Amino acid sequence: MTTNDNISNESIVKKLKQVDIFSMYADDEDVINKISNICKNKIFKKGKKIIEEGQHGDELYIILSGEIDILKKTLQDEKYTVTSLSDQMGGIYVGELALIDNDMRSASVVAKSDCQCLVINRKDFVQFGNENPAIGLSVTRAIASQISSRLRKSNSDVITLFSALVDEISGEQ
Repeated sequence: MTTNDNISNESIVKKLKQVDIFSMYADDEDVINKISNICKNKIFKKGKKIIEEGQHGDELYIILSGEIDILKKTLQDEKYTVTSLSDQMGGIYVGELALIDNDMRSASVVAKSDCQCLVINRKDFVQFGNENPAIGLSVTRAIASQISSRLRKSNSDVITLFSALVDEISGEQ
């Protein structure tokens, strides 16, 4: 990973407007510029880990350019690719939970190609929220809304899997 500050504020602002947790401010240049001030720029070479499952993390990564793979470990400690994402998909970001809590990462993220990322760390985000409470609250609510949506989907998936298992067991008898 290398840090490179040779990126225009215009590019940062354009990308932040695409990120759904900031999208409520897409038409407010002042707010988007304030958010851009807490962003750092990092470059990850192809094959490098951006996030490692099971490690503590405190950074949100917004993909400016490149492709990433999101990986999970099985119970047998084997890795599988959950999905691949690209900057071409719009405002792609990972690690947003790290802005909220200090827990371990739930998945690994690997640069599938050379990647340039905007990075916001929790300390800077918390300070930003303290200095701009209405904005910080809105962004935190947007993250909470995504977490709620994912939890509901996970609950539905568990019910579907459980029902399939019950049907399978019932059919064997």
